[in-house]
Amino acid sequence: MRTIQVINVQWYNATAWYAVYLAHALNQAGHPSIVVGIKDSLPLQKAKKLGLDTYELPLNSLKLKDIWACNRGISELCRAFNPDIVNCHRGELFFLWALNKHKFHYKLIRTRGDQRLPDTNMINKFLHRKCADAVISSNSKMTKYFASNLGIPARKLHTVLGGVNTKEFYPSKEDRESMRTQYKLTDKDVLVGLIGRLDPVKGHKEVLGVFKNLFKKPLGSPLNSETSASDFKKEASAVNLHLAIVGGDCDYTIEDLCQMGKTLGIPQENLHCIGYVDDMRKTMCMLDLGIIASLSSETVARVAFEMIACHVPIISSSVGVMPDILDEKYIYEPYDFHRMEKLLRMSQDETFRHELQTECVGRFEAKEIDSVYGWSVEKFVEKTLKIYRDC
Repeated sequence: MRTIQVINVQWYNATAWYAVYLAHALNQAGHPSIVVGIKDSLPLQKAKKLGLDTYELPLNSLKLKDIWACNRGISELCRAFNPDIVNCHRGELFFLWALNKHKFHYKLIRTRGDQRLPDTNMINKFLHRKCADAVISSNSKMTKYFASNLGIPARKLHTVLGGVNTKEFYPSKEDRESMRTQYKLTDKDVLVGLIGRLDPVKGHKEVLGVFKNLFKKPLGSPLNSETSASDFKKEASAVNLHLAIVGGDCDYTIEDLCQMGKTLGIPQENLHCIGYVDDMRKTMCMLDLGIIASLSSETVARVAFEMIACHVPIISSSVGVMPDILDEKYIYEPYDFHRMEKLLRMSQDETFRHELQTECVGRFEAKEIDSVYGWSVEKFVEKTLKIYRDC
């Protein structure tokens, strides 16, 4: 099957990752795929590094000359490549692909991996109901919105979360031991990892604030008189909780966050400000728990899947796709610091972490193709191809 993956954003965000990663996975599975984007954009640069064919179009411009050039480029590309499927991961100039679908006999897919809710005007409803052969969402919240607010029939509406190459992300006892030795961590140390770009939306400030509270009270103590002491093992007071912050500089630098933790009074031996690393898998392997603390977004949550693929259990805020990944008992609402603190205290208990790991890995490895579970790259491709073929 021959596909065109259209991703017209300038930056390499989660939506771009989904599109480029899907094109690469389809190519690897024997389905020729081209990435179409805007000139000099990061998604096209990433696609080229992966060895993918790319094609530039002025997809984000509403100037008449650019719309004309874009339409001409679509015609040239379709004549040369003869796609079976065109999958648009953004909505800009989506109508041009709709206008050309019957001329070039391809099926048109609209994939939504954006946190912003789609417009519900008549034009958008027409494009999604009548022009798109299928609509794919990267999380159930968005899928329900499409059904209730745009009236997309169930037969055309699908939820596909994403996938991870388990040859790149996998658990390793040897790597875990070597990395923990490097950071002087013992068996009594529980390392929580907050991984992602150093952007305020990822919740670094909020997590540091909760960690400050954890060190104000004995780590093994209940949160308050309403919290049963049975929630925590007696030996938890001997556990030493650590936080690792990993990711490239953005609105924050790693130095900013290290200083923030110091100002809050978090013991410096318990705060590891690591910053950007080349080998993320090895870093993930040394974690005992991951936290997705985002205040919004996470419509794809690539880091969550990568940590689980390394057999690292996670807790999370309730944003985006996370309720599709975790049971609600492992989730807190953004800014519910009391609930986040309780989950972090519970993570001191090895039994709690083991139960959470079992659930996370079990969902990751699920084999049912019609389930939102099952997040390997093979399942990602299989689920997407089933939608394409059904069209």
